[in-house]
Amino acid sequence: MVKPGLAAVTRTWLAAWLAVVAVLFCRTAEACPACTTRSSGSFLTPLLLGGMILTPYLVTTVVLRIVRRGEAERRLEEAALARAAASANGGRSHHEAAPAGGVPARI
Repeated sequence: MVKPGLAAVTRTWLAAWLAVVAVLFCRTAEACPACTTRSSGSFLTPLLLGGMILTPYLVTTVVLRIVRRGEAERRLEEAALARAAASANGGRSHHEAAPAGGVPARI
């Protein structure tokens, strides 16, 4: 489960970053990669083209890190709940029910 505060901060950061990128590279963002490689471009054209190619990989990396962090936090919470349940059960796991009368059954 992703914490609400983390999600809000991530959304705000992402929105600000996208706004800066849109303002700075608006004309280039509207052009296709074939159009940006024309000879009339400046020395920044290959850098912008490289940025356009790398953007999906960067977004994927950020999303994967967020998802993996959330999964790790969920596993820690489940482990803590299992420990709390075991300690409340007298050290027995949920698979080891207390025998009737307190005497273990013999097979």
